[in-house]
Amino acid sequence: MAKCPVCNVSKGKRNCRIREAWVCPQCCATNRDAEKCGDCGFFKPPSRDYNHLPRYNTGEMEDSDERQQISFPIEAAVCSLDREREFKLRDSQAIAIFELLLDIYAFGDSKEKLANRIDELGCASVVELVEKELRAVDRGEIVKVLGAVHFVARRRNIGGRHHMDVLETHCGAFHGPGLGLRHLSDGTDLVVNF
Repeated sequence: MAKCPVCNVSKGKRNCRIREAWVCPQCCATNRDAEKCGDCGFFKPPSRDYNHLPRYNTGEMEDSDERQQISFPIEAAVCSLDREREFKLRDSQAIAIFELLLDIYAFGDSKEKLANRIDELGCASVVELVEKELRAVDRGEIVKVLGAVHFVARRRNIGGRHHMDVLETHCGAFHGPGLGLRHLSDGTDLVVNF
C-alpha cells in the first residue's frame, strides 16, 4: 500500500472517498467532517471527554459550603430517583445522568435535544430539580461542581452500587425545593443550612 497522502508517513489503509485516496487511520480520524463523512463506515461522531472538563478537586469541594450546596441538589435528586426505583440505580446509571447534566451545563445541549436520553435514563425529575434549584447559580460553577461529582462517581464505580450506597448514606434524598432537608438511609432527617 502507498503512503497516506495527508501525513506522507503511514500506510494508507482506508479508502477516503472525499480525497479519492487511501489514507491512514490516524489522518482519517483527525480530518473528518461530519457533513462530508457522516455516512462513511469509518465515521464516528466525536465523543465528549467528560473526564477533562474543568472541575474542583475533592479538597476544594470539602472546604466549601457553597460548592457543597451546589452538589447537594444534584446528588440528592439522583438519590430520590434511586428511592423511586427501590434502591436499584446502578453506579453506571448515575454516571450517565451526571454526564447528561454535563451535556446541558458544559456543552450547552438543550433538554429537547436530549429528550430521548432523558427518557431512556428516566431522569426527567432529576433534570428538572437541578434546573430549578440551581437556576441562580453561575453556569461555570455548576460545571466545575458537576465535574467533581462525576469524577468521584467514576472513581468509586467498581460495578454495582458502591457509589450509590455512599450517596444514600451521606446525602440522602431531596424532600423539596429549597428545603435543604436530607433524608438519610437510616431514616433520620438532616437539615442543611442554605
